[in-house]
Amino acid sequence: MATLTKTYQPGTQRMALTWKLDEFIEKLIPRRCMLVSVGLILAGMSIPALMLIHLLPVTFFLGFVGFALAATGGIMALTYCGEI
Repeated sequence: MATLTKTYQPGTQRMALTWKLDEFIEKLIPRRCMLVSVGLILAGMSIPALMLIHLLPVTFFLGFVGFALAATGGIMALTYCGEI
């Protein structure tokens, strides 16, 4: 009986805490698809911003590319979040 008492180590509290911590960390890390969609939105918004401060030439094509990137990223983000 003494050997059973010595080797018994209750680990239920630690296991429950570890599982909760793992779930918390997993929820904090964004999904890859969301990173891509937010990256597209930011790229689409940065092109007109760079045109505004005269680092890129102001052309219709670059404006359209910025709009297309932002729209594509927005649609992807809404789709992945489950809104569409």
